[in-house]
Amino acid sequence: MQRISKLFIKRISSRLSTEEEAELQAWRDESEENRRLYDRLTDPSYVKAQLDLWQMVDSERSCREMQHEVDGIRSRRLKGYYVSIAALFAVALGIGVFLYNNIGVGSDGVHMAEVPKKYQTVQTVDEIKPGSTRAMLSDAAGHKVVLNESDTAKVATVLLTTENADSLERNLCLEVPRGGEFKIQLEDGTEVWLNSSSRLYYPKTFSGDVRKVRIEGEAYLAVATDSLRPFYVETDNQQIRVYGTEFNVRYYPDETEVYTTLERGKVSLSRLDEPDAELFLTPGHQAVFRTADQRVRVRPVNTDVVTSWRKGRFVFEHQTLMRIMQDLSRWYDFEYEFTDDSLRGEEFMGSIPRYSDFTTAIAILEKCGGIKFSVSDGKVIVSRSGQ
Repeated sequence: MQRISKLFIKRISSRLSTEEEAELQAWRDESEENRRLYDRLTDPSYVKAQLDLWQMVDSERSCREMQHEVDGIRSRRLKGYYVSIAALFAVALGIGVFLYNNIGVGSDGVHMAEVPKKYQTVQTVDEIKPGSTRAMLSDAAGHKVVLNESDTAKVATVLLTTENADSLERNLCLEVPRGGEFKIQLEDGTEVWLNSSSRLYYPKTFSGDVRKVRIEGEAYLAVATDSLRPFYVETDNQQIRVYGTEFNVRYYPDETEVYTTLERGKVSLSRLDEPDAELFLTPGHQAVFRTADQRVRVRPVNTDVVTSWRKGRFVFEHQTLMRIMQDLSRWYDFEYEFTDDSLRGEEFMGSIPRYSDFTTAIAILEKCGGIKFSVSDGKVIVSRSGQ
């Protein structure tokens, strides 16, 4: 099978020798299934459609993962049905997403700008567009400045703090709405990237012997080193002490766990009510803080996957469809519903471009996931193909 896949790829990208062409033709004549597959993969319109998607996904990753899948095709079963050879070839040509069987899977006195409680209502999937660079900065007095791609939080801070002298010490809230993202550089040089539906609470200037911020949502931080002033990040009853590092933190109040992923450097975690009981993380590991019982577990992770949102991609490794839909709905700003609750736990693996239209994202998922997307009553409906 590996040999045949290489012959098809070579046929598409260059030219086969006489012997190779004869070998491929012999394989074609072995069965009706082979003939149908051959006809599909030699159809220029079909190949063009796959190559268009190839441009939008991580092709190197796709080939590496799918070559492994092609090698194991004869024994692989995915969620109750056998994935056809034709589907695997389509993926190998550039889709890069495939379905796995489910194996178990306003603080600080700052004025809180209103987060939209309701998703946008959509009539068709064509209306759903990717997010953009935008945010709102507010202070405890209720002053607000709307930011977009041409603005910076530093400029907005000046607008907020020039009204009164005492405002220089105000705590601020940088809020990124659904369908948004934003990057800010704090007064000490620390850089913070905020994902959709996230808030950062921080002071205009860090005073005293500590630097402290609070995060709701998801953020990636590159913390400036300052040996005299440790840096702290607070989430839900959890405190992260930073020792000059880069890490990702994810704390959405509607989710049951807080994720802290260390890319480089060193951090420690503790509960706010037990600050001396520290748990240290090493690079390449993720701490999962369960909010219900406030217990923590640590596991190794691929940090490139966790931080892919900051680099313009959604990358999934054994990610449940429920988690994928949570992330997509925040970025594309829509409400969704499953017609079959068992879909929530099914796992995907692959890559989707973050700035592509939603139709592209769902085309990739639909092609290899055995699922379909539609719109009803202003919501995106997720169901199984054929339903």
